[in-house]
Amino acid sequence: MLRLISLILLFGGLAVTSYGGLRLYERAHTPTEEGAVSESQPFRDHLEAGDTRPSSTMNAGEDVVSIARAGARRSDVVDRLRTVPIAHETPSRARFNRAFEVTVAIDATGDDTAADALPGRGNVVEGEAQVAAKAQATLSGSAFEIELVSPSVQTISHVTENVWRWRVTPLETGMQELRIELFALEDNDALPVRTFTDRVEVRVSRLGQVLATADSLDPVFMILGGAGSLLAGLFGVLRFFRRR
Repeated sequence: MLRLISLILLFGGLAVTSYGGLRLYERAHTPTEEGAVSESQPFRDHLEAGDTRPSSTMNAGEDVVSIARAGARRSDVVDRLRTVPIAHETPSRARFNRAFEVTVAIDATGDDTAADALPGRGNVVEGEAQVAAKAQATLSGSAFEIELVSPSVQTISHVTENVWRWRVTPLETGMQELRIELFALEDNDALPVRTFTDRVEVRVSRLGQVLATADSLDPVFMILGGAGSLLAGLFGVLRFFRRR
């Protein structure tokens, strides 16, 4: 029995020390970027410059003309929008810390559905959206790590479907929300044309609970605790062999 406990302490301490060292290494070598713009930040945030806002150097008459021109330009964009099928796919359930894919597709080829461009493994929602010459789709969710794996801004194709894909990793358990936003783009105008909000139930396995608890601990504390367990196990193994 003593030998079994010693082996558990030995290998457990080795595993904890190694994992803590790996997390400490990742922390030291992870670059921190100040002022980075999140992928999910809508394109419209940085497209409202220029003559769309009154300048302090303009007089009142120039302000009115500037605003009128901006309104006319946006009206022209709306007039040029065309309605096309849109579909998106998210899972109804996901595993904590296990990545899944979110896909959005629009079809401007004349087909009556965009669902055939989706993988078809999750929850598929179909509808319609208005698009211009270019479009941008964004995905956001505070309980997820989101990585865009396709171009965010795409020229609308009349040959095949436009598809956006994201790799999404749940960071919290429970019922969580993902928000998909589609923008029609033309020149310096970004017009929101469709929004979807999906709910994903994030579950965690027993192993996931252990890993989540380990991730919440300070890596230095893990290394010290693991080293203590490793030494205790090594001491027990040495005592066993000395008795023999």
